[in-house]
Amino acid sequence: MSRWRSATGIGAGSACALASIFVGACASDDTPLDLEPAPREVAVPEQDAGAGGGLDGSDGSDGADACTGDDCAFFPATCEPGALCPSGLFGTTAESGVDWRTRVSAIRGRSATDAWLVGTVGLAAHFDGTTWKAADVGTTKSLRFLLLAEPGDLAFGTPDDLFTRGFGAGSPSPDGWVGRGRLTQPAGASRNVTTAWGLPGSRVMWVATNTEVWRIRVGDDTLTTSAGLTRAVCTNLPCRYLRGLDGTSASVVWGVGEAGAAIRVVNAENTTPTVEVSNPLTWLTLNGVWAVSDTEAWAVGAQGTIIHNVGAAFDWEVAEVPTRAHLYAVSGSSSSDIWAVGDEGVVLHYDGTTWSRVKVAGLGPRRPELRAVWAPEPGKVWIGGHGVLLSLGEKP
Repeated sequence: MSRWRSATGIGAGSACALASIFVGACASDDTPLDLEPAPREVAVPEQDAGAGGGLDGSDGSDGADACTGDDCAFFPATCEPGALCPSGLFGTTAESGVDWRTRVSAIRGRSATDAWLVGTVGLAAHFDGTTWKAADVGTTKSLRFLLLAEPGDLAFGTPDDLFTRGFGAGSPSPDGWVGRGRLTQPAGASRNVTTAWGLPGSRVMWVATNTEVWRIRVGDDTLTTSAGLTRAVCTNLPCRYLRGLDGTSASVVWGVGEAGAAIRVVNAENTTPTVEVSNPLTWLTLNGVWAVSDTEAWAVGAQGTIIHNVGAAFDWEVAEVPTRAHLYAVSGSSSSDIWAVGDEGVVLHYDGTTWSRVKVAGLGPRRPELRAVWAPEPGKVWIGGHGVLLSLGEKP
């Protein structure tokens, strides 16, 4: 099959025409293309949500939750060396922890002893190096994106409701978060945010929508926005429908998205950054990207897709992986310690040579969708998803 771009990129209009061959029609500016099947998830039944349902790492006292599927080898009943295990953040009541029906959307950290996560229904929690503690942000709306700025933090789900900690005046929540209200975007920008990213310690956050990419700048008392990659740019280059952004410096931002979009933004601090377009060797949606450096990145996507770029101006390399599950997020601590997560409780690890499947213990019959991963250093990783937060071993 021919690919959808050359070294200079085929415009979004051309991609739309090609996509219509497969999906029957072209999506509007505010409608994602979604060329892969809908995600699948097995939710825990109510009767399995108690202490015997595996949420606490137990295998159940009556044996009702014994694994009987083809994937049992990857889901042991109790925690064991080398397996990922529930961290204890989630529980079955307000007293025992965060409600398992919530979902972790993002995990970000400044260091192994200073990290935050956010999720649905206003979920937020902070890690101090020992334990995760739920925080009151002052909202029940979903939080999807995090910027660990300096000296505070920014969290939001949509541009209509932003929250900061350590910046600006206002009436703070019990844990110091302040609602900042609706954000004024660049003129004409879509409010349908698909992904966002900012370098830890920076006060600039890149925000992608279905039509363009723009930037939030966090001041001591103000939140302002500026254009990044305009709608005119993204009409001709594949920076619409991005689903993942990442970088290791303020000058280069990697982005991936629907219909196999893969770009690298250079001179990212400038008023008019430059977009470099590459060929990911797939038409499938790419959901997440992790930058090893300004010149190396890994991306993951639908149907177990994992691709690698080591400075190539054009083609990425396709990795061999032991799954066909949709993958949503990727992160690592080095080029030989990388984690990828996705549907049906699937976790993969790369040791510098091979991608292998990792066991996930203590979930009983659950196979949760995993959406977020953060690896602060070798041997340490946090993975979040639907009603679960996992770490290696029994303790952080």
